[in-house]
Amino acid sequence: MNRRALHFFARVVFVIAAVAFAATTSLAQNDSPPPSQSPTKSSSPAPAPPAPAKKVWTNDDIHSGAPSSPDSNVKPAGTLNKPKPNAKGKDAGWYRTQISKLQAQIPPLDEKISQLQAALNGQTVTSTRQYGGARPDDWRDELSRFQKQRDDIDAKIAALEDQARHDGVPENELP
Repeated sequence: MNRRALHFFARVVFVIAAVAFAATTSLAQNDSPPPSQSPTKSSSPAPAPPAPAKKVWTNDDIHSGAPSSPDSNVKPAGTLNKPKPNAKGKDAGWYRTQISKLQAQIPPLDEKISQLQAALNGQTVTSTRQYGGARPDDWRDELSRFQKQRDDIDAKIAALEDQARHDGVPENELP
């Protein structure tokens, strides 16, 4: 056990020494004087280029909405109301298409739900039932399955509308 502790201690000391050596060499490289440009010139420092003048903003500059320089952070007033696509490229058209596809699935489900409810209420139904297996499904199970599908579609539509609103798409651009 004593030998293991000695080996561990030696490794730790080695790592610390290596880190200390690397730190001192990098500091020494950063502190070195800049190389002279020519040995014949005098040792006077070269004049530094003038710093660009800083823009002093006034309230009029901020409230006018017009940028005073091309690298200004103020956006023109016309670009503020335009919907921007998010990072995934989802704009108002994409959301409109997805919501329309989901809304197109609702009327057939509503028709099936109304037929099953009518049959469960004792009314005559003119459509034929399709059997998919060895025994037909219970109408109540089938009705609950269709209602769950309808609720899932409604939830997906609500989620898409919420995501569109979060991405800055105006509500009047959605179906």
